[in-house]
Order: sequence, then C-alpha cells, then structure tokens
Amino acid sequence: MSGRHAAGSHRRLRRRSTRWISWASIVILAAAATAAVLLRNTLLGQCTVSAELVPSCGAWWGMYLPADSNSRLPPAVSAEQRFLGRRLDIIERYHDMSLGSDGIFPDPAERQLARNHLLLFSWAPNSWSSGTWYPWRLVAAGALDRSVIKPEARRLRAFPHRVFLTFAAEPDGVMPKEGSAAQYVAAWRHVHDVFARLGVRNVIWVWTTEGYLPHAQLIKALYPGNAYVDWIGYDPYNYYTCHGSPWSSFAQTVEPFYRWLIANHFGSKPFMLSEFSTALDPGHPAMAAAWYGSIPAVVPHLPNLKALVQWNATVPGCDLRLPTASAAAGGYRAAGLSPYFQKDVP
Repeated sequence: MSGRHAAGSHRRLRRRSTRWISWASIVILAAAATAAVLLRNTLLGQCTVSAELVPSCGAWWGMYLPADSNSRLPPAVSAEQRFLGRRLDIIERYHDMSLGSDGIFPDPAERQLARNHLLLFSWAPNSWSSGTWYPWRLVAAGALDRSVIKPEARRLRAFPHRVFLTFAAEPDGVMPKEGSAAQYVAAWRHVHDVFARLGVRNVIWVWTTEGYLPHAQLIKALYPGNAYVDWIGYDPYNYYTCHGSPWSSFAQTVEPFYRWLIANHFGSKPFMLSEFSTALDPGHPAMAAAWYGSIPAVVPHLPNLKALVQWNATVPGCDLRLPTASAAAGGYRAAGLSPYFQKDVP
C-alpha cells in the first residue's frame, strides 16, 4: 500500500516537549540494567513466544516500507536491514477488500518475507482503485462474505505462518462516515466469526485505534470484546511542525494512551504501536535522533508494549521517512540494536 491509501489515518496532534537533548544523554544508562537482564535471559534460552506471538522478553521491532510492487518490496526490506544492522521482526502491509491485487494477500513478496519475518496485515473495508467505502453495517450483514471475506480467510488458513491481522484500523478517525460504534463492533465480530467458522487458526487479531485521547469514550465503545481481540494497537505520531503542533518526546507521544489503556482495564492484552513516527526538523536534526534514541529507555517501563512498527513513509503535508543518511535514522538504528529488541522470529 502506498501513502495515499493510509493518508486518512493520520489525524493526531501531540503535546509538547522541548527537553529533547536529555533523552540522547540518558539512553544507555537508563536502559542498561534492563537490557542486560534481557540479554542474559535470551542467551539462557529463557525468552519465549506465545501462540498469540507475544514475546516474553522485550518487544518486536518492525516497519512499514512503502514499496508497492512484488519486485521492490523484498529488496527494500533487505536494504533497510543492511543499514539497521539487524532483521526487522515485523513487516506491515496494507490491503483493501477489493477483488483485485490490492485485496488478495499474502502476495508473492509477502510470502517470501514471511519465511523470516512476522507479517502485520491491515485490511481496509474499501476498494482503493474505485474509491469505494464499504459501510460497517454492510460487512456485518455478510454482504462481502462470499466475494471477499471467505476467500481471504481460506487463503490465510492455507498460509503456513501465523500473521497479525487488523480489520478497519483506526475506526475512531472515520466516524460517522463508516457507521456507528455498534456497527463497527458488529462488523469486526462478523469477520472474526467467519474466520473461526472456516477453521482459521493462524490469525492473530490486532484491534487498532488512533490512540488519540480526545476519542477515549468513543474508543471504549468501539472495542469488540476480549474474546475477539488478541492484541491492542494504536498509532502515536509526533507530527510537530507539519501539523502545527508543539514537539513531543517519544515518551510524551506514546505514554498517555498506554496509561489510559491500563487505567481502563485493557491491560490483559499486549499492546502494539501499529504505526509510529516523528516528523523531522531539518534545522535541528538532533531532535529526531534523540526522539528515536530514547526508545530503549522508555519502553521497558511500558511492559504491555510488545511491538513497535515504525511508519517509514509520508502522509499529506508530513514527511515521516527515515533517510538513511539522517541523524534520525541513526537514532532509530541505535534503538533497534538495543538488546531489548534483539530476538529471533519463531
């Protein structure tokens, strides 16, 4: 999926922090004890991965790369990994509910990548090529079962790997266009139940919202229920000047919604940053470097956070890419090499 297909999902504004220099200076010291314990546990073989792909130690490290064609995606992943000095645990992919190539997955490139990566599929109730939106009530009523949902369930059932799947990500950002909260819940449960009836056992269900606290009560109403959700995802961004908002540190960007989830009794589920990133400030490149570099100091204090998937792309009016020559990419690379994020994909 290209940036244009996900552009509507990026509406969050974040609050401020100007004390970015301090993060760069405390990363190694603040995370050292936790990293040492995790590294010791890994070497002793004490880290495990559950059937729902929850790692017992640390967290998965992933990325979305905007390579649309089958021929370009694996080389793009390989090039990124060479720069990072490590393998990406999760590769995120976007698909719609059309009958064309956008709606049929896993595609050949994804099949190739699944040999040594986890795949996170975000499945949108749209047809991108025609610009069609499928209302949630239509999905819940079974109108797409025969043409779209059942064929896709069978494809995934036959796929020899466990995958993450989110349906209609960030529903709080498209209401009331797509329908009501009750209609969304009915649609999610319907898709989940169709998969269950067809014996799909290798799909890990990730319920994903914007993670925007002004939507808090709406987000509660959109929750399909513990029986229908394996992971909870949210998409925090530090948009900074590209949305006219003040600078927020990584902690200030990520922690408020995390704390809200815990306080509102969602803590029985693992959490995932299904998308996250920061805008860059060309005049002050160290800011983004410190933003990414602070991650190993922050995440160990958020024990439910078990996966981080960086959005390495653009959205309208905001460039969130990590050019490999940038200071920001250096900060991201250093964070990913922390022992907290070092593990093998099962």
